[in-house]
Order: sequence, then C-alpha cells, then structure tokens
Amino acid sequence: MKLPIVTVLIAATCSLLGCSSSPLTGVPDAEPAPAPSASPTAGANAGAGNVGATSSRAAYPAGPFGTTRGATIENLSFLGWKHPDVAGYDPSKFETVRLSDFYDPDGLSGVKLLAINASAVWCSVCRREYQEMHSNDVYGKLHPLGLEILGTLFEDNAFFPAQPQDLQNWGIAKAHAVTFPLVLDPGFKVGAYFDSDATPLNMLIDVRTMTIVQITMGISDPTSKYWTQVQGMLEKM
Repeated sequence: MKLPIVTVLIAATCSLLGCSSSPLTGVPDAEPAPAPSASPTAGANAGAGNVGATSSRAAYPAGPFGTTRGATIENLSFLGWKHPDVAGYDPSKFETVRLSDFYDPDGLSGVKLLAINASAVWCSVCRREYQEMHSNDVYGKLHPLGLEILGTLFEDNAFFPAQPQDLQNWGIAKAHAVTFPLVLDPGFKVGAYFDSDATPLNMLIDVRTMTIVQITMGISDPTSKYWTQVQGMLEKM
C-alpha cells in the first residue's frame, strides 16, 4: 500500500530527530475504533475553566485566513474534550471543539494566548514534551497568567490517523495526565500551519484577534526554556 506523502515525510523526519515508534509505556497498542458522534457533554464544562466563554458573544473574525505569522487562523474544528479530566478521558463524551471557542476580543475570559500543539503517538519527542509539561506543572502555572493549551493528536503508533482510543491513552497516561483541551486531528489540519513535518509542532495564537503570533517546530532542550519564553510574552500582553 502506498503511504500518504505526509506520512513518508514524517517518517523521514522522525529518523533524523530521534523519534520512536514504540508504544506508550504501560499502555497497550491502540486498536482502531469508530469515531463517536459529536455530542456536547452537559455539565462536563461547569466550573472547569473558561473554554467557550465568549463564543456566543462575538462572531469569529472574517477571512482571508492564512498559515503564517501575523495571519488570522481559520476556525478549525475537532472532536475531543474541552476538559478531558472532567470527562474521565471517555471517548463517548467527545464534543466538538472549535477555535472560535477560544476567541475573546473583549478579554473577558482572562486568556491571552492559545498554544496549539500537534503530536503523534509514534513521536518520543512529543511524549517527552508532555511528560515535562506535566512534571513542571506548565498548565497550572501559566493558565492563571492567560495561557490556554489545545493539544491535538494526529497519528497513531503506526503512522495511521489517530483514533479515539489513541487519544484516551495519550491523555490518561500517568506521565501526561492532561487537563487542558485535547482533541483528535486525524486529517492533520494543524499541519497546514507549519513549514516542516517535524514533530511536535507548536503554535501561539492571540485569542483577541485569532492571529498567529509564533510557530515553533520541535521543542527546546530543556522544554522549560520554551515555556519560560511564553510566560514572558504573557506578562507583556
């Protein structure tokens, strides 16, 4: 079977960056599962943050949309969880998560920057980033300063589109314990905003205008260097 071009490019990049195709530690290889229907979970978002707090008050910025720094990002939509821990990482509680859920032109939510991350199960560098984000409590420290994070998972351990079980395994893994919005991106929509297929992919969005502030490939060593930079940006906004 001929693999998609993006898969070939990612595999080649992985060999250069030292990514691994081994499964998550302590988590069995994910079996393909049918995607559940998108149905908002009543009560799952109550008292758990400000995601979606402004989506009903302001229309999303009109195009044209772009894929580079300074451009307005398209209102992408995904299936996943706005609060994965509250949903118990349960695929049956998937809901639609749109970028418009984070749009906040009036600054009412307290969020200033949206950090979009694209990862794959086969990528050991991605796992290390999530592990260090968890161990350093990045979300707990920077969310009060105005940071929201949207994690996306686009491929499984075998370079095929990620399935609901993959997202559950990724979010619930003890080393990750994800509490910020986490979604599936089997079509790799976020990949359109980067010049390379290297992972992990990170992008910062100013939620007041939904413009792209920064695009970063890979992670700093140590990863705390990147989040220290993000903290400095938040403190200046």
